[in-house]
Amino acid sequence: MSSDYSVGNGFSKRSRFGGYPSSGGGGLGLYPPTAMKRWKWWNYLAALILTFAVVEAFVLLIGSSILYTMPDQIQIDSRDFRKVEYQGLALDPTAAYKKQIQVYHVTKEFGPASMGGLGMVVTALASAQQKSRTQKVNVVMPYYSMLDKIPDIGIKLFTPLPLEIKDNHGRTQNIVFTVHKFKFAVPQKDSDFENDKRAITPVTVWLIGPGDNYPFDRAFQSKTSQDIYSSPSGLPAEWKDLYFSKAVAAFIQHQNKNDDISLFATAVTRMIDVVHVHGATNALVLHYLQQSIDKGAMGEEPPALIYTLHDYLDELQYSNEIVNVQKFMDRRVHSEDDEEDMFLQMDGISPYCHGHRMFTSAMGIDLADAVTFVSKSMAKDIVEGRLDFYLKELVLGSVLNQAEKNLFIGITNGVDFGKLNPWTMAALREHDLSFPSNEFVGQEEQEILALESTAADGVDDGQARPPAAVGSSHLTIRSAKEAAKYFLYTNGLLTEQDLKRPLVLFVGRFQYNKGLEFFTTASTVIKENGGRFVIMGQPNNFPLRSVTNLERLYKGTVTVIGDAKTQDEWGVYYRAAADFLLVPSLTESFGLIAAEGLLFGSTVISTGVGGLSEFLVDRPNAADARQQQEMAEAEKERQFMPLDQQQQLVEAPREERYNSYLFDPFATDSHSQLTKAIGDAISEWKRMQRKPEEHEEFLIRLVNSAKAMGWDRPGGPVDQYRALYEIALNAIGFNSQSP
Repeated sequence: MSSDYSVGNGFSKRSRFGGYPSSGGGGLGLYPPTAMKRWKWWNYLAALILTFAVVEAFVLLIGSSILYTMPDQIQIDSRDFRKVEYQGLALDPTAAYKKQIQVYHVTKEFGPASMGGLGMVVTALASAQQKSRTQKVNVVMPYYSMLDKIPDIGIKLFTPLPLEIKDNHGRTQNIVFTVHKFKFAVPQKDSDFENDKRAITPVTVWLIGPGDNYPFDRAFQSKTSQDIYSSPSGLPAEWKDLYFSKAVAAFIQHQNKNDDISLFATAVTRMIDVVHVHGATNALVLHYLQQSIDKGAMGEEPPALIYTLHDYLDELQYSNEIVNVQKFMDRRVHSEDDEEDMFLQMDGISPYCHGHRMFTSAMGIDLADAVTFVSKSMAKDIVEGRLDFYLKELVLGSVLNQAEKNLFIGITNGVDFGKLNPWTMAALREHDLSFPSNEFVGQEEQEILALESTAADGVDDGQARPPAAVGSSHLTIRSAKEAAKYFLYTNGLLTEQDLKRPLVLFVGRFQYNKGLEFFTTASTVIKENGGRFVIMGQPNNFPLRSVTNLERLYKGTVTVIGDAKTQDEWGVYYRAAADFLLVPSLTESFGLIAAEGLLFGSTVISTGVGGLSEFLVDRPNAADARQQQEMAEAEKERQFMPLDQQQQLVEAPREERYNSYLFDPFATDSHSQLTKAIGDAISEWKRMQRKPEEHEEFLIRLVNSAKAMGWDRPGGPVDQYRALYEIALNAIGFNSQSP
């Protein structure tokens, strides 16, 4: 008889849901393993939905966190600006100064701690100013740890100084930093003493050291000059910049005090005449100095403040987080009300704040007694509205305000050929590849080499040594350049066919504004005209593959050298051998590479934009619109000159002055213009190969056009800055000119 109930056999009633009875009388049915593994479709769907929900929740959490921590977008409204007629600097050649003024340059780079163009420019300017003897030059810069590795630099402690900075909780933190100094010797030669027998003293370099508290005790650590802008962990780069700016202002305030002035003195003595600040990263120095001046902490005779913009792209984009700037602000009121104090602080910087960041360039322009840009032609184009540039809305209003007072001045940089020089470079002299000296060119370098030879002969350490080589075995620049090509051939860097081919060289960073979009056209035209194209540069924002592919596409014509080691080892020999230098830049504040190319006897194929237009002279072309405009502007200027000055300004015909082949990068037929420029250049080179004397005269012209841009040339940058300092000093009530 069957039953639904167990009878003493250990089984319980079967589950009503179809489950199987459990053993052992546990009361809960256990499913067999096969039944537990068999999922229905709704089980999979539920698991999928659950997994998707978990992932979505995770993504939402992370996304919300990122969006919350991301700063707000910065919106800068586009606007139209008025146009101002550029006036410029009128030099008085008869001006005489009764006082040697004290100038303090503020910079991140100088001398042995130079990574790029800024260091080269400030070093050359400071040296040329010191040699002029009308200015006593000082330089204020960070105390980079790499300086300690330089033998016999002679760094000495000067003084410790206090500084106030807010901590993360807004409380004042007192730190102490030290100032050291060393003497930077100015290169000199016998001709420097022809008109003035006074000794040329070294430039005093003041080093702002790290603080004594974390994290500022980690400031300015660097192994080489290439990493002076890097910042160690724990110290944000913006904090390092802000710390330097505030410390510089504290040091200058300290230096401008004269505790030795007699109580019975009849006039107040200014200790520092001019503070000359370079670049947007140092613009806040002017803010801190102006605060000290407003509070009377700089004495009755504060210095004149000069600010120089070295470019119109990168510097305009430099900015700091407002919260970081607030850490380095001084209290404006003696009050317990922190909100009121912060309001007053922000009131001074709010015009320069956009979103969460403060842009410093406009502040530097507004606070300076005079502002300079490193190219006269570009300064004029900026003021008169012909130059459009990114983020102009941040600075152009400030620039025009200064221009209306004739205090925005373009002073074109000079060129210092002390290191990169085909006459004096040891690497070229070692292989007898240096340029020759004669009555037309190279006399100054010959004098320098003679001094080096004399110094080497005068060393008495008991060891015999040959005198330093003077001059070159080559009779012509042409011969020296041919020898450089042969040297590269013997080292496997050129082919035998290249010895008779025109060599076109590019030197620069691989970035968009350097005009690399023209490389394909240039490669095609150079190949069609039987030339050789060597591209030497450093990777940047332009796609590297687009450059390196040219070597494959134009095999036998194009060589790309992108590694620093090869460039350091062989770059100078390529420069010496090059017949042409390609500079297809879309923007250039000055164009140092082009000037260096001319010095090495390389004709420049270029766009001639920006500062390049001030020293590149295009081959004669009556149909060229830019040449027509240039002639019209020159004629317009001549109409307002006295007759004697017009006679002095008579220029040689363009046929006797040209040193370049130019094309317009913004024209609709820009690539066609480049094709013609390269074709004309190589065609003329081939013609002059059959006329060595004419070719040598042309090479000498190229070299002399570069040498004409020296820092100390009459009426050049040194004279112009001295005149501008005088204008700024007069504006604040001081005159150093003789009656």
